[in-house]
Amino acid sequence: MIRTVLVPAETSADCALVMRFVVGLRRLGVVRVIVAHVVDASGLEGPVIAAQVDAERERMAACARPLREAGLDVEVRIPAGDPERELLALATEAHVDAIVVGTSGRSTRDAFFAGGSVAERIAVRSTVPVLVVRHDLLRSVSEPAALATRFASRPLVPTDFSAPAQRAFDTLLGFPTDAVGVIRLLHVLPVGAAGQDETGTEFQLRNMVATAKQRGLSAQAVVGHGAPERAALAEIDESRVTGVVIGTRGRSMLKGALVGSVSMTLARQASCPVLIVP
Repeated sequence: MIRTVLVPAETSADCALVMRFVVGLRRLGVVRVIVAHVVDASGLEGPVIAAQVDAERERMAACARPLREAGLDVEVRIPAGDPERELLALATEAHVDAIVVGTSGRSTRDAFFAGGSVAERIAVRSTVPVLVVRHDLLRSVSEPAALATRFASRPLVPTDFSAPAQRAFDTLLGFPTDAVGVIRLLHVLPVGAAGQDETGTEFQLRNMVATAKQRGLSAQAVVGHGAPERAALAEIDESRVTGVVIGTRGRSMLKGALVGSVSMTLARQASCPVLIVP
């Protein structure tokens, strides 16, 4: 169950949108939020760093006000150093259950040449689940909290039956039962797959459906064909999926840019938030 989340806070106007999104995560069982902003201390002396930390702490406290008003337990942390390293270290130190990041949703090409955003690098390298929500999605709705509230109402779990995919499925099964609607379980076969492959796929999907039923949840099996990311995006649009929960093998940003990471492709292109489970 996800009860404590770390939310890296940006200096942009999108910070407020992300905070309003996080308010809706109460529906998924979140009760505690650590809001963090990392001060870049490179080339600065101690007194200057301290002054910046104090200024950011005050600003972050104001940014996090909607969380407190919603009844969430909020802590503000202002570390100094490299953002990616400090945020991942804080996630470990604070024993958070997940990280929630807002991202501009760079293309795969941009991620290769620019090294990806801090949000995407965290999503790739985190040892805890990372919920990715793009700023354009947050701006497309009148109330960002609704995107979080209904995240699991029509969820999609793409699976290749690997250990990471199983962890993603287990993560969704750990959500409050009343927050989870009918789960779509998607396995994608290559074009021209043999009948034996389809039979094995259907058997494993039936087992997953049965597991969900034992938890008091409903699930439907979907078999796609072709490129996994294309099949998943098509399923998201056709079934009006509200959230994706997907496992990842933790590829490096470079390798993910060259060969394509399904999880990051969905995070950049899906019409809903994506929870990436390592």
